[in-house]
Amino acid sequence: MKKKILILDDKSEFRRLTKSILSSKYDVESAENGIEGLSILQNGYMPDLIVTDLMMPELGGKGFVEQIKSSGAFKDIPVIILSSIDKSDEKIQLINLGASDYLEKPYNPAELLARIENLLKNR
Repeated sequence: MKKKILILDDKSEFRRLTKSILSSKYDVESAENGIEGLSILQNGYMPDLIVTDLMMPELGGKGFVEQIKSSGAFKDIPVIILSSIDKSDEKIQLINLGASDYLEKPYNPAELLARIENLLKNR
């Protein structure tokens, strides 16, 4: 059975690209923002890993991570942040909130797959 991944990104081209890269190995769902992502989780989709953009309308990646890491049901799901923001203090803050990894956009698809495989293997 394929592992499940939830992708959150407000840019449809990044959602489609990431979904197409991951779909050959994983069962992938996607959402436009953190509000939609939380709804998918609350409606029963339990991913093995979440890949989220940082800057999104309504509820961005930081707020999303804060919410799921403070919940009992979703706190152990590994989260990879994808962002074009390359600031060390931002990365440290997200890791301290509970994000498992941080990858800058544009990302190398092979690197994203390797990071996902590593997190799922060590889960």
